[in-house]
Amino acid sequence: MITAITSSNWPKSAAQYDGFRPLSGDALFVQTDHDKWHMQRKRLAPAFQPNIIDAQYPCFAKHLTHYVEYLDIAARDQTFVDFSLLHVILTLDFIGEIAYGVNFRALANVSDCRISQLFEIILPELMKCGLFPLRAKFPILKKTREMHRAIAELRQMAEKAVENVRHTDDTSHENYNKRSKKIFEILAK
Repeated sequence: MITAITSSNWPKSAAQYDGFRPLSGDALFVQTDHDKWHMQRKRLAPAFQPNIIDAQYPCFAKHLTHYVEYLDIAARDQTFVDFSLLHVILTLDFIGEIAYGVNFRALANVSDCRISQLFEIILPELMKCGLFPLRAKFPILKKTREMHRAIAELRQMAEKAVENVRHTDDTSHENYNKRSKKIFEILAK
C-alpha cells in the first residue's frame, strides 16, 4: 500500500500552488498543467545528464571550500553563524555560476548580499501566501506588498544577469562551443 501511494503520480492542487506564483510564475516546480510541466521538464533534462553533473563538481568543491573557510574563520573568531542564511548564500554562489556563469560572490559579502536580503523579505511572506493564496492575489498587507517589490527586484537582477551572459557569449563565439550550456539557455528555448 505504501509503495503504491509513494510511487503514484498525484495531481497537483492548483489552489495549493497559487500562493507561490508571485515568485515562481509558471515554473517547473509549481506547474499544474501536466502538458506544460512535461515540456518544461523535458527542456531542463539535458542540464541534469551525468556528464553535466560530473562537470559541476569542481565548481561545487570551490564554493564548498569557501564555505568551510568561512566556518573556520567564524570558529576562530568565536562569532555566531546563521546556517540557514549560509546555506542560501552557498546555493546562490553555486547556482549563479552553473546556471548563469556568474560568480555572485555572495559568501564573500554575506551581510551585504542583496539577493540574500531579498530572500529574507520574500521567503517568510511567500510561505504565508502558500498557505493563504488570496494573500498573494490581493496584497493588502504591507509585508505582502514588500514581497512583491522584492520579487520584482530579484527578477530584474536575474534578467540583467542573463543579458550580461548573453552579451559575453555574443562577444566570444569562438569559446561558445567549448563550454557547457548554462541552464538559463536550456530554459530559454
